[in-house]
Amino acid sequence: MAVNPLVIKGAGVPGAADSYYSAQKSLSTPGTNAFTVVPEIGWIQVLAVANITWNIRVTTVPAYSIIVPANAPGMVWSDGTNIFVSKTTSGAGNALYFVLQHRP
Repeated sequence: MAVNPLVIKGAGVPGAADSYYSAQKSLSTPGTNAFTVVPEIGWIQVLAVANITWNIRVTTVPAYSIIVPANAPGMVWSDGTNIFVSKTTSGAGNALYFVLQHRP
């Protein structure tokens, strides 16, 4: 039995009304040892940015574990509460990402 491939027709560029991706988003974080919550819920396509890590809160103390290291791309599931970005060096920085959107 052959399985037909999934074909997405006419999907627009990121941010367009017919796109499966949001417009590129930027989230500012203040610097070393400061964690900024990612407010979006869903699949997040992380862009590689120097000195920006993506973290998950692992305890209520709180403590964090790196899930996407600095200067690396990746994909994470965000619940709007437990995923954070931080900068490994002093000074503010911006995390860059896209949110994948469901289309009926």
